[in-house]
Amino acid sequence: MSVRIDRALLLMQQSRPADAERELMLALSENPESARAHAYLALCRADLNKKDDALKAAQDAVGIAPDESFGHYVLSMVLHRLDRDKEALTVVKEAIRLDPDNEAHFALMASIHLAVRDWTLALEASEQGLSLNAEDVQCANLRSMALVRLGRKEEAMATVSYALERQPDSALSHANQGWNCLHRNDPRRAQDHFREALRINPELEYARQGMLEALKARNPVYRGMLAYFLWMGRQSGRMQAAFIIGTLFGGRLIRSMAESDPKLGMVLWPLMVLFYLFIYLSWTAVPMFNLLLRFDRFGRLVLSHDERVASNWFGLCVLPALVGLATWATRGGFRFGVAAAVCAVLSICIAVTFGRTGKSRGIFGTASVVMALIGCAGVGLLFAGLESAYSYLTVFIVAFLGIQIGANFVRR
Repeated sequence: MSVRIDRALLLMQQSRPADAERELMLALSENPESARAHAYLALCRADLNKKDDALKAAQDAVGIAPDESFGHYVLSMVLHRLDRDKEALTVVKEAIRLDPDNEAHFALMASIHLAVRDWTLALEASEQGLSLNAEDVQCANLRSMALVRLGRKEEAMATVSYALERQPDSALSHANQGWNCLHRNDPRRAQDHFREALRINPELEYARQGMLEALKARNPVYRGMLAYFLWMGRQSGRMQAAFIIGTLFGGRLIRSMAESDPKLGMVLWPLMVLFYLFIYLSWTAVPMFNLLLRFDRFGRLVLSHDERVASNWFGLCVLPALVGLATWATRGGFRFGVAAAVCAVLSICIAVTFGRTGKSRGIFGTASVVMALIGCAGVGLLFAGLESAYSYLTVFIVAFLGIQIGANFVRR
């Protein structure tokens, strides 16, 4: 390995991928056929979010040395970061075939299985890695992640506790233990672990997200929603879909019962209000409580720029919704109620949009803007007393149903 590649590796360990990229480019100018240089260049470019360039470099590494496992490992890692997990899994299996004694390969396989929500195979892969190296922190953490999603929380805690005993300065292990505490409904203890993880590695996004959830979980309402989110996150895709469909049909059944029997309705209608509030929070709890966290002197520091922008847009929608609702409740007039409903629906669209990334966010964002124009036109025409308002509002409702269906299919 050349001196330049050694220097690039040192720079990568120091979290300086841009400097490492320059060294590797110089190394490749001296030896364009260095598979290692291409592989490390792919990792640097992935860290720099140069996705297409990273993929090209990784493919070059495999093309130059197809019998070396490292190139396949890097290619799989890049594909995994690009959310092309089916391809990533095929490639990492080739890396394992070429070098079955490398625990890092099994760690990557476990990570991919976690991404596609196959908890059992993730557990098997992490345990295969630990059978090769019982002290591997990465495999231990991945094993814990798989265990907690399989409902084996005690084993998950024990696994990370052992990893922390072996390597107490592992930011990932502290962050993982923090998430385990959240799954056990213990946000205070979770904060301690996330704080330590961020002290060790201030750039660890996994820990920052955990700290954010732990801070919001101080609110009992959000704590209940977080328990629901974590429970749903542990379920398979089919189970999630079945639960959502069952909840919707259950809501309709309760509503029809309340409408058919006035005496029973006295009990069921309050339940329906709580049900619809729960549905609304299931869509909007994240930006809503991020907005509340803006008023916390420490919490506002944990929020990312993207989360602050999302909370701003959410606030712009929910504030007029609250004003319209209060006006409708105190002065009457269904027009104010309709205006409040339109703004509330748009706040859901904001939550859906900022819950996605890349092209998906652009699509949902564009749809939300179009919906806002239609909804505002409908409300304006309604206040003007024009019948055409109902046509706009009907289109608005249909568009919202489309966004709901799309949001359930597009998770990112």
